[in-house]
Amino acid sequence: WIHFLFEGDELEEFLKLKNYPSREMVFSIMKEVDRIETFLDDFSASHNKRFFYFRELIASMRWINNVIFQGLHVLARIESYRLGLTAEEKESFTMKMRKTVSRCLVDLRTLTRELYGDAAELGIRRPRAKFEERKNFVDIQKKILPPDIDAFFVKASSEVITGILVKFLESSEIFNSYFCRNSTATHHTEETLENYRSTFNRLESLYDTYLRNAEIEKKHPDLRGVRSSIAITLHLLEMGKALAHFYERHGEKLRNLKPVLRKAKFAEKEEIDSVMKDFLISYAISFLNRGKEFSSKIFMEMGREADEFLYDTRMLQVQSHRLEDFHIRPIMPVTQIANRYKLDTFLYQNRNKYNLKSAIEMAIAIPDIRDDLEKGNIEMMVQGPKKAVAEISLFFHDRCGAIEKEIVCNFSFSKKTE
Repeated sequence: WIHFLFEGDELEEFLKLKNYPSREMVFSIMKEVDRIETFLDDFSASHNKRFFYFRELIASMRWINNVIFQGLHVLARIESYRLGLTAEEKESFTMKMRKTVSRCLVDLRTLTRELYGDAAELGIRRPRAKFEERKNFVDIQKKILPPDIDAFFVKASSEVITGILVKFLESSEIFNSYFCRNSTATHHTEETLENYRSTFNRLESLYDTYLRNAEIEKKHPDLRGVRSSIAITLHLLEMGKALAHFYERHGEKLRNLKPVLRKAKFAEKEEIDSVMKDFLISYAISFLNRGKEFSSKIFMEMGREADEFLYDTRMLQVQSHRLEDFHIRPIMPVTQIANRYKLDTFLYQNRNKYNLKSAIEMAIAIPDIRDDLEKGNIEMMVQGPKKAVAEISLFFHDRCGAIEKEIVCNFSFSKKTE
């Protein structure tokens, strides 16, 4: 594949490759460019005209390699994930992932060519040493060893399962509602993606601490489906974060420094945004929705009503002429409805968050909402357990004429396989 890194011309050539670079090779490049970037930063290369461009190329390679590494990891693990995908769904996802990895290899090739050119101008000689893969290590990675020893199984109660599933469902609903609520023109930043990436990273750690290899995991096999949904979402968000960082910190800067990169279609904002929304975020929502389905089955197996734990989000519109209906006395009974359910339900309005179980918070929310109603129509978002959200939405409809506006988009695999 190294031949394509220097001689290939089009994305299609990378897609034809039967074997991508190994994860070991990509990881080695990541470590090396990180070491060089640190070395350059120690000498303030980013503030030096002679070495500034060289340093930017090195930094860009690090983040592009991060995307490639995460993509290769998913491709290597996709068969072991318990996601309930059909052969057609799996093939569609794999092809899209291969296209994303190939696109990044094209950019890596562009960066490598620029790096060699700039290094020659700086008087840096190209080394003769070549990377040698440790074949044994690569072969070991591809094998799943048989469980032939007695493992220590952690004991976990049904309450632990419920707690972790609730955290997963809440995080998934917040993720879905955020990205579906924003318009397609919104550019998602590194900060936003890191916020959600860290959320699912904590969820994965929580699951591995209390449920992985636990006896109850054997009793409820769909728990592994939830774990797979979290894991693959985490890797997709890792890719998104790396792409966002690359573009925000380096991509556009390099394009402005070297107009030739624009002609090579290097780091195009529209293309990066499309990969983010149409592939990474879209599939993350799909996999999280699949995780919700697994969770629903688990709650039913435990003899619990799933709608009391599955999260839902509804956007409610209230007309300004219903101002007089929004008084404390007619609205406060909403707290009684919320308190009938174990999990909390929240009301979001004008960037404020109110717990509907709290009479104090509702006493604060009602005057705030009235102030906004005096200025015009408003939108409120109710988020919480599905059953509670349905009952509370009906309450607001009856008391103040709130009209529901659907905001949570449901990405299905069928749309991607057509």
